[in-house]
Amino acid sequence: MALGLFAQIGLIAHLVSVLAPVLGAQAAGLLMGLATASAIVGRTLVGYLMPEVADRRLVACLSYGVQAVGSLVVLMSGGADVPLLVVGVLLFGAGIGNATSLPPLIAQAEFAATDVARVVPLIVAIGQATYAFAPAAFGVLRSLPAGSGALFLAAALVQAAAILCMLAGRRR
Repeated sequence: MALGLFAQIGLIAHLVSVLAPVLGAQAAGLLMGLATASAIVGRTLVGYLMPEVADRRLVACLSYGVQAVGSLVVLMSGGADVPLLVVGVLLFGAGIGNATSLPPLIAQAEFAATDVARVVPLIVAIGQATYAFAPAAFGVLRSLPAGSGALFLAAALVQAAAILCMLAGRRR
């Protein structure tokens, strides 16, 4: 959860300022609003389609994977191909809501009912302590010669690491 949110918060903190030179400030803001709408759609679809007996870790991996693909699509746009920018931001947005709603559901499925009340605040606290540093870390990446490209590559790599962690924690 912490890694997924780190990638998400780090990229979101810089996304408008990366998009604005290409799209203009107004269109960049509108696209971020559409990313929010995409988050609502993504979270609603997961809530509607996920069976009660689903492996919630795999659902989280899928959500992180969609976000990683979105980051890579934005990277492939070269910062100039507007249709790819839009598709990438919408794909990234699709997982925004799931990054916070799925971990408590995973805890609910994997821990005894008496422990869930302690586990959920703990994972939220760890996530917050981790992603608080994401905007600064992504800012450092942005200052590198690779510039904005480093942001999207880093987001995809951190999302891939989140997927690996989710898979490593699965019960055998």
